[in-house]
Amino acid sequence: MPTLIVRPKDYEPFTIKVEKLRMTIGRSSRNDICISDPFASRLHAEVRLEGDQLVLVDMGSANGTYLNARRVTGSVRLNPLDLIRIGETEIEYQSDAQTTQSTPTVFLSGSAVQALPADTITTTLGNRTTSDLMSSIQSASGMSGSKSPAAAISLGQAATQLGMAKPATPRMDLLGIVSMVGVALLPNTSVEESLNRTIDMVFEAIPAERGFLFLKEKGELQCKVARKAGDQALPADLQVQISRSISNKVLTEGASVLTSDAAHDPRFQAQHSIVLSQIRSVMAVPLFSGEATFGMIYVDNPLNNRFTEEDLKVLTTIASVASIKIEHQQLLEERLEKRRMEEELKVASEIQLRLQPVAPPKVDGYDMTGVSFPCREIGGDYYDFVQSRKDSQLAIALGDVSGKGTGAALLMSSLHAAVRAQSLTTSSIHEIMDEINRYLYENTPPNKYATLFYGKLDPKTGLLTYSNGGHNPPMLIRKNGTDVLRLDIGGRPVGMMPSGAYCEGQVEFFPGDVLVIYSDGISESVNEANEEFGEERLLEAVQKNVGRSAAGIRDRIDEALSKFVGNTPPFDDMTLMVVKRVMT
Repeated sequence: MPTLIVRPKDYEPFTIKVEKLRMTIGRSSRNDICISDPFASRLHAEVRLEGDQLVLVDMGSANGTYLNARRVTGSVRLNPLDLIRIGETEIEYQSDAQTTQSTPTVFLSGSAVQALPADTITTTLGNRTTSDLMSSIQSASGMSGSKSPAAAISLGQAATQLGMAKPATPRMDLLGIVSMVGVALLPNTSVEESLNRTIDMVFEAIPAERGFLFLKEKGELQCKVARKAGDQALPADLQVQISRSISNKVLTEGASVLTSDAAHDPRFQAQHSIVLSQIRSVMAVPLFSGEATFGMIYVDNPLNNRFTEEDLKVLTTIASVASIKIEHQQLLEERLEKRRMEEELKVASEIQLRLQPVAPPKVDGYDMTGVSFPCREIGGDYYDFVQSRKDSQLAIALGDVSGKGTGAALLMSSLHAAVRAQSLTTSSIHEIMDEINRYLYENTPPNKYATLFYGKLDPKTGLLTYSNGGHNPPMLIRKNGTDVLRLDIGGRPVGMMPSGAYCEGQVEFFPGDVLVIYSDGISESVNEANEEFGEERLLEAVQKNVGRSAAGIRDRIDEALSKFVGNTPPFDDMTLMVVKRVMT
């Protein structure tokens, strides 16, 4: 992975991994690489991954971006050990190979191929732990693992020390049970396989007729395994009902429950939900993580085969060890799912970045820039410059999709495709808006729509023909900084209704005029007092800097916005376009 080593003048160097398709550099806190350099612009430059190559682009900075002491114009490819200078800050580029070679390798406990130690199982068992139990047993048996009479006596003594009766039969050998459960659950299996194997071991250790395993999901107890002895699955549509008193005792108090005759047990006589009729002997033990109970093992028998207290202790031991494996596997699967989703979001984010213009087109007599900051990994804002090859007209578009996240991002991609396709036609502006509206309405859910400003600029005459589909009215600020036009002619948001009936407006650009198009993520940004930045503050930032370049105006807007919101995190995507007709 490419690496940038950032060396500020007055601070300690730090390293940045180039993990995104595009990473911005500058003084603004919204940048991927924020540098506190007085000579850096707020949005100064960016680096882009193009295949295996890293490319450096200046974003219209006031003091320039330098690569190996030469000022950057346009975009340039970076080579290993290239030195970027922004103000008084140096940034060195290192390739994947260099990073690998320069990273020290540290081996713990000897060889790098040394096997990891076996998992250590620790879980609550009364006031002691399973590891305490194993330690006591191993100590008593001299760590020999022998099955001699002396060892058997010591085993009983160890169990007694932990509040458990001496094993009367081999089935009650708690060390054997712990070992059996540990070995059986050691392989890396799915949660479902672990649950089924746990019930298998219950039937191996306890003479139960039926066994059930429940897990909590969204606060509700769900039956995950229902089995009869002899590996006979119960009907898939079986509705399992258990005593609320039993489940509360197990899940709320973390207690193990044994009732020799559930139907007549005075603790449960007030309840009418004993597991099915004719069942007399019941055991239920918790599955837990730390202090929290996340499930329960439940077994039952007919009256002529009642469970004993020894059976309960065996079941509790199995549940105690199995809890570790089940929880571990759940966390592992959640982690893998989260990683998969993160990878998908990363790919989606890269696709979105590719949909944004790499750089504004070079149009004689005009200076322009655009920037977008999503508030999440992927966003719903869209902006674009599309220059016609036939008549040199420039299409300008900025849209804001309703909602956030993946759904908004998918609609944004559809909006991008529709605008691109229509901008290459010779249709009028209102016809283009009608087509975009119809396309989105027919291909998106009813509750999804987008606000859209779309216009075409004739660079020769300076005439901008536009239509505003429910978007924040862009502001055209005249050269004197006082006269302001708000471009609000148009119609409703696109995709909301089958027909939009869009109107067109026209304004003329004169030398020195500035057009600012923005999403509501900028105007509706709030500070710690919950006050909105608003259109007036945005306008004031432009009016004070109308004589600057497009990039300079963009930076001053960002500076005013950052000063206003302070440490308040953004709640919406922020997108800004600035188009200025330069003085001739």
